[in-house]
Amino acid sequence: MGFLRLYGRVLEMLGSDSRLGWTLALGNVALAVAQFAEPVLFGRVINLLAQAQGATADWSGLWLLLLAWVGFGIFTILSGTLIALYADRLAHRRRLAVLTDYFEHVLQLPLAYHGAVHSGRLMKTMLQGSDALWALWLFFFREHLAAFVSLLVLLPLALFINWRLAILLFVLCVLFCVLMAVVVRKTESLQNAVQSHHSDLAERASDALGNIALVQSFARVEHEVTALRNVSDQLLAAQFPVLSWWAVVAVLTRASTTLTVLSIILLGTWLFQQGLVSIGEIVTFMAFAGMVISRLEQAVSFSNRLAMDAARLREFFDVLDTVPTMHDRPDAVDPGHVAGQVEFNNVSFSYNGMQPAVADLSFTAQPGEIVALVGATGAGKSTALALLHRAFDPQAGAIKIDGKDIRDIKLAGLRRNIGVVFQETLLFNRSIAENLRVGKPDATLEQMRTAAARAQALEFIEYNVDGFDANVGERGRSLSGGERQRLSIARALLKDPPILILDEATSALDTATESKVLAALDEVMKNRTTFVIAHRLATIRKATRILVFEAGHVVETGSFDELYKLGGRFTKLAKAQFMAIDA
Repeated sequence: MGFLRLYGRVLEMLGSDSRLGWTLALGNVALAVAQFAEPVLFGRVINLLAQAQGATADWSGLWLLLLAWVGFGIFTILSGTLIALYADRLAHRRRLAVLTDYFEHVLQLPLAYHGAVHSGRLMKTMLQGSDALWALWLFFFREHLAAFVSLLVLLPLALFINWRLAILLFVLCVLFCVLMAVVVRKTESLQNAVQSHHSDLAERASDALGNIALVQSFARVEHEVTALRNVSDQLLAAQFPVLSWWAVVAVLTRASTTLTVLSIILLGTWLFQQGLVSIGEIVTFMAFAGMVISRLEQAVSFSNRLAMDAARLREFFDVLDTVPTMHDRPDAVDPGHVAGQVEFNNVSFSYNGMQPAVADLSFTAQPGEIVALVGATGAGKSTALALLHRAFDPQAGAIKIDGKDIRDIKLAGLRRNIGVVFQETLLFNRSIAENLRVGKPDATLEQMRTAAARAQALEFIEYNVDGFDANVGERGRSLSGGERQRLSIARALLKDPPILILDEATSALDTATESKVLAALDEVMKNRTTFVIAHRLATIRKATRILVFEAGHVVETGSFDELYKLGGRFTKLAKAQFMAIDA
């Protein structure tokens, strides 16, 4: 994405504020034109004063010039103030709107995307990208647009007043454009490398903070700090050459001020001797030179900022342009509350397009049935159920709920009907009540107490002085593993979905607590379709049907006793766990 296209994309992001943006743009044009009145009027005043020495001054004309000067000055002050005020408001409002849109977009991206991109990088991209947009909007409407318009107005005006002196200003602008093109070309690839190091820095810092217990328990504090310092050194090594180029531009900009004014004085003196220019015109062009240098400095500042932010903006737009693979079809419907019949018809899915995670998977679960999925790690159990709540879509076959393809159901409607208790407990850094209300935002305190009691979680919740208002910490770190898992189960129970998925839901519980939770789940699983993934086979004795997975296929199916008597793979799994099987 080139610089012009990139900046155009920035302006496109104004969205609903585009009308205000156009108004500010017109205001900048008017302000830029009005600012040239001062040097022109100044030159006219000087000419009148010079004529006064010959006693031919037009004093009434002088007062008119001074009044016009005051009028243009007041207009410039008021316009500049209003433009600055509304540019600030626009930039801040749009920054938060774009940040929110980015956040919503990222939350809709598939799990496969989040598995490949670090959350620290996504967070850094969101913050740096929205900050870069804010700065570009703000300075574009406050300074840059007026600067560019001023240059466009100044050169024709200077040619009209005195083309000989105007040539100096024209040459100065051309030299600056060439210099900026060279510097931007030199620094663009260098700044991309700098941005890559910034992303590495964010990832490493986020990774260490997210695994602080691991860092401290393995005495890796010094190692992580050293690694972060190495990334910082690489970042600086990449950044310094960029800064050196822009330092050269800054030096040349300052030097050009003196050279341009001196050139105008020398050329103006010679032209005055030839009778080709007046003293007032020389004074006007000296003011023009100051304005040109000022506007070019603003153009340099703009180019510098855009060059520095270009990599950040490209990264930001790359994320925004990522198309979510999971989305509603145009004719998708909300099914309301489903009965809970689930049907897999020849379903196949592969993560890498080569090795199937599940292949030709076919089975039907009737409402109220408890279907257990067992097998070795990587056999396809979790993938099958991830396909059910559309974490992914199958590459072949179809999954139906109550006879309707789940791809024809709105995502929100589908997921409202499915409750999931993950093997890895996922909790927000918020209160217990907020975590419980994830699936049922309008849940009452009494409903939360009932769900917590069923999940054997009420005791430890009420033991805390803050009760349901207690904060669980980042990822639930203030709770034990068993407490986190029981809270996750309570959350699913509170949602009360017609379809329930338990992915190793009792894996973090001790034997005593597990037996209590299983007893509670026996009651809760009535009249709802439940899928249970379990490695401990003792927890699925009461399953209506058990599906034995191997290499993505269902190789055996039946009740617990039927499968054990079969003497196949399930029997080997059961004996490997030294289970005591009743006759």
